[in-house]
Amino acid sequence: MKKRLLRQLLTFISIWLAATVGAQSRDNLNLDELIEEALKSNPSLQAMRFQTEAARTQIRQARAWEPPQVGIEFFETPIQSFPNPIKNGMETDYFVQQMISIPGKISNMAKAAKSGAGMSEESYKALKRKIIRDLKLSYYELYLVQRKIAINAENQMLLRQFVDIAMKQYEVGMGKQVDIFRAQTELSRLVTDGLNLDQERKVAEAMINTILNRPANSPLGMVLDIIDTTATWNFDQVMPLALDSRPELKAMGYNVDMNKAELTLSKKEYVPDLMVRFMYKDMANTGDDFWALMGGVSVPLAFWSKGKFQGKVQENQLNVNRAEAEYTEMKNMILFEVQQALVKVESNKNIVMLYENTVVPQAEQTLQSTLAAYQTGTTEFLMLIDAYRMLLMAKLDYYMAVMNYMASQAQLEQAVGMDIKELSARI
Repeated sequence: MKKRLLRQLLTFISIWLAATVGAQSRDNLNLDELIEEALKSNPSLQAMRFQTEAARTQIRQARAWEPPQVGIEFFETPIQSFPNPIKNGMETDYFVQQMISIPGKISNMAKAAKSGAGMSEESYKALKRKIIRDLKLSYYELYLVQRKIAINAENQMLLRQFVDIAMKQYEVGMGKQVDIFRAQTELSRLVTDGLNLDQERKVAEAMINTILNRPANSPLGMVLDIIDTTATWNFDQVMPLALDSRPELKAMGYNVDMNKAELTLSKKEYVPDLMVRFMYKDMANTGDDFWALMGGVSVPLAFWSKGKFQGKVQENQLNVNRAEAEYTEMKNMILFEVQQALVKVESNKNIVMLYENTVVPQAEQTLQSTLAAYQTGTTEFLMLIDAYRMLLMAKLDYYMAVMNYMASQAQLEQAVGMDIKELSARI
């Protein structure tokens, strides 16, 4: 009797440990709170935010003119007058010089910079979606590991019952001693699996902590039920929303605009820039000073320099062609990802419903029936072990299906560029 009470106490302790999942924190994990923390603290997202802000500053730089040049020229200055060339010099000229670009050059440089900033902004949004997806996938993996640990503890309790039943059957002459050994061996295997599952839990928690920029060994709480059934959508409903919302595609569109602006700019390089110079001439030994105004232009069509400008136009035209091809490739990839995600969501949803409504209940009934038959001596212990394993696999497959179902929803959100709630509202 004391041994039985001790076994029951150990069973209770193992179930309690499984419920806490080895975590030091008793708090339940809230996915929305984790996402909010990740968007604030993730270092890669912070780095991309700084890069985006830096890209915005390039717009103001592109709109600015070239700085003016100011200088002094000394004419007919004796060497003996050093270090004061003005003292004995015959003429001192003061000048201000400014390069003036033709209309359209600065505006196209600003347009290219603005498109570059837009591309960086959309890349930042794409990284946000990726971090949310990665966090959700890690969150769902932790859910699965915690459920495996709970099932392991439940099955350890069940195997201890099998050991007790096998002992009783052996004592009354209705069982075999080898049945006791089989049950004990199966129990030992579960204990070993429990140790391995605890390692998996720590790895899953470390992944979440890394995304959150926490220490890798920070304790995490329990993941509650994650399943959230979505409506069934077809490709034609989701496709236009993906093309309109996916930040990677918008970034590619900005890349095309940027290269087109640079192409237009390179064509305008054929038009000469204007240089204006104003000079004041201070004449020594006379009261007659002078001023002078000079204008000049660049000559981009000179035979020794025109190859530079022609090559730049050809380079930028090829860059436009490349950017347009990359845009088309990204568009095709997005449509593929949307279709793939929709198929996975639908198939995983059906699998979850099948296990929940059919497979697991049938496996539970089979185990109960086999256990009753063994206790009455009408079946072998091996049949009981097989029924137990069948239920174990059914439960594990069910939770795996739930994880895959929620993971496929996260992949759909990534493919479309918006979360499921927003997608439902838009459709």
